[in-house]
Amino acid sequence: MLATVYQGRHDVRTQDWPSPPAPPPGWVTVAVGFCGICGTDVDEILHGPVLIPTEPHPLTGRQLPLVLGHEGMGVVVAAGDGAGIDAGTRVGMENSVGCTTCERCRARMPQLCERMAAIGLMLDGALAEAVNVPASMCVPIPDGVPDEIGAIAEPLSVAVRAVRRAGDLRGQTVQVFGAGPVGLFTAQVARARGARAVLVREPHPSRRAVARQLGFESDAPETAAPRAQVVFECSGQPTGFAEAVEATAKSGVTVVVGVHPAPQPLDLCALVLEERSIVASLSHTLDDDYRPAMELLAAHEIDWEPVVSDCIPLDGVVEQGFQRLIDDPQPHLKILVDCRG
Repeated sequence: MLATVYQGRHDVRTQDWPSPPAPPPGWVTVAVGFCGICGTDVDEILHGPVLIPTEPHPLTGRQLPLVLGHEGMGVVVAAGDGAGIDAGTRVGMENSVGCTTCERCRARMPQLCERMAAIGLMLDGALAEAVNVPASMCVPIPDGVPDEIGAIAEPLSVAVRAVRRAGDLRGQTVQVFGAGPVGLFTAQVARARGARAVLVREPHPSRRAVARQLGFESDAPETAAPRAQVVFECSGQPTGFAEAVEATAKSGVTVVVGVHPAPQPLDLCALVLEERSIVASLSHTLDDDYRPAMELLAAHEIDWEPVVSDCIPLDGVVEQGFQRLIDDPQPHLKILVDCRG
């Protein structure tokens, strides 16, 4: 089959790759329909391997080379014993696998398991014509809902978790720093969860335009604005973190969603004197985040189409996908890959 394989830093190829074997008990084989490209994939290409193991992973035993892609959907074509999903079922794939026995896994938060693995990073992913995944990470896509929604549900579930980590947003003022896909989804989830006003802060005019298309006020980060009770940092940039903390009102909360590879300075005295909180939000869980994301999409409460800037074929992932995001990222938001043969 055709698959996009990470070989190492600056070395990713779309190539022939062995098809998945018959799924073991509790697993299914999914013929992939669509898979999104994530900024994590680009980071692995430019700076990795960071998350992709160079020695056998303690849970999966896998290491590079492996197939990328952790934002996938498709159709179940084979099921192992006890999988509980029939062939022919359209599913979205939440991507975290845990050890199942540790405290975090027992609390149904496998993304915090010490041995956590994610498809496309610690085992073969969905930038391929087919993939084997645990049935426990699959959520049926409701009838009448477009296939693409299964690929959109994964990044949207990151936003669902971030908003959930912020607490009750009803009647609150909100700011979102960063108008990438996760930032734009976070703004929409905040609105759906009752935020009184949402301001999207983004330095690039083309992305501010998308935020306005989605019905939000959007300004550059340096533009003066009243501080907000809840601020989401979705940019992953050092300036974004500093600006997000500064934009948080007294007794407010800053939710850090963007990944910051280097330590950031923080004025703890100002934090204490204004009794502000900083919380982090990592990935998502199946029941509390991924399923609600799918429900929001099925209920048409999220306008996902303006966030999808490109849809490309699997054999064009490197040139039309990764290279575009590396060379000229601002016009390209969420790139979906059509993996159907």
